[in-house]
Amino acid sequence: MATPINPTHGRTTRFRSAPRRTPGSRAPLAALGLAVLQTLGGCATGPKPADAGSAAATGGTAAQAHQRVIEAYNGCNEGLFVAAYAPLFTFATSNTRQPVTTRDGLQRYLAVGCGSRPNPTVSLVQQSTRVSGAITVFAGQYRFKVPAPGAAGAAGTTIDVLQNFTMVLERMGERWLVLAHHVSVAP
Repeated sequence: MATPINPTHGRTTRFRSAPRRTPGSRAPLAALGLAVLQTLGGCATGPKPADAGSAAATGGTAAQAHQRVIEAYNGCNEGLFVAAYAPLFTFATSNTRQPVTTRDGLQRYLAVGCGSRPNPTVSLVQQSTRVSGAITVFAGQYRFKVPAPGAAGAAGTTIDVLQNFTMVLERMGERWLVLAHHVSVAP
């Protein structure tokens, strides 16, 4: 075997081959690489692209599920509002002394607002979306229209209240259900 000359130093250098690896020595590195790819592949900002068939199969998108929660709240539709939440959930607002974790608690929460005239309504001001597999997290701001304080005699008088929110939904079977929903008055 000829020994090549290193032109920069004027001396001879032997090329060495890489150390021999046993077949099992690459397994931990391969597993780490696969785990990183799975993690990166499962996370994205914004909703994942879906074909029309998959959206129908999953009961729509998480954004559509969020919109249905808003519509159920605005329409005082207790059945749809409560059904939007997973069997185990947490719901907390600036108006709740402690988090609501039962369907009865959600019904009572909605009944208080729907007993007001006019009843409060909410609209989505802005939101960001984070998707990871079957979990979608929305964070943003709502605009609530609520009865003006002391406006008992002035029918229909409302004020706008901006509130920050975080909502976590999980795809369960064919539906997106709310796991956690937090709403608090914006500073």
